[in-house]
Amino acid sequence: MQRSTTLNLPDKLVSRAEAYAAEHGTTMTAIIRSHLEAITSSGGNPIADDPLLAYSQGQLSRNEAIRLLGLRDYAALLVALGDADLPMPSQPPQDIENQATSFTKLWSQS
Repeated sequence: MQRSTTLNLPDKLVSRAEAYAAEHGTTMTAIIRSHLEAITSSGGNPIADDPLLAYSQGQLSRNEAIRLLGLRDYAALLVALGDADLPMPSQPPQDIENQATSFTKLWSQS
């Protein structure tokens, strides 16, 4: 269950946080949730405690997240991420570099 909460923060802080979130492909809600999870963690297993958050942070594979959350498929996982206002996990830098190299080769061939 999700709960909506109002926070009273200085305008400048909100502006900086929004800019940071945009630069990092996330949301203020996800940043706040992640920070609150980190500071209130009992030292348990974050993957078992919140598989959706662990997937969003790149700590869990797609298939493992689907299994742990009891979802039917990747589409349901995407919906769950959206409902929780969590960003998609980032790909490792090496994967991004490989994709860019492949794209450049394909583009130059056309």
